[in-house]
Amino acid sequence: MSRLTVITDRALERALDLAHSAGDGIKHAGGNLGGSLRHFGPTAADWLKTGAALGAVKTGGRIATKAVRRNPAVTIAAAAVGVGLLGYALYRKQQKKKLEGGHVVNGQAKRVAARDRRANTVVDEHSDIGSDA
Repeated sequence: MSRLTVITDRALERALDLAHSAGDGIKHAGGNLGGSLRHFGPTAADWLKTGAALGAVKTGGRIATKAVRRNPAVTIAAAAVGVGLLGYALYRKQQKKKLEGGHVVNGQAKRVAARDRRANTVVDEHSDIGSDA
């Protein structure tokens, strides 16, 4: 066991003791004030879960770093596979988007002549819309 591990274990134990005593102090203060502080902020269990999650991330990062140093070829291969999967996912998303929108380009376009809609407008003489009267 390294000296750093012993120091971190002691620091963790001390932090847990402080969190426990702080939680007990808040619990007793809340009981004296009618329970108004009971739901104020995170509990000691929340802090413990957060600390455990941070510890897991730190340990996982350390393990990943060791694996990358020992096997750089595997890391490069995994990165290439990841990039390929990402590219394929983007391609599939683009194809799905084209099919949903009905924008399938097949090279056969048909030109539609513009119509003059002003000649076919109907004027309602009894309408007040647009009049100044």
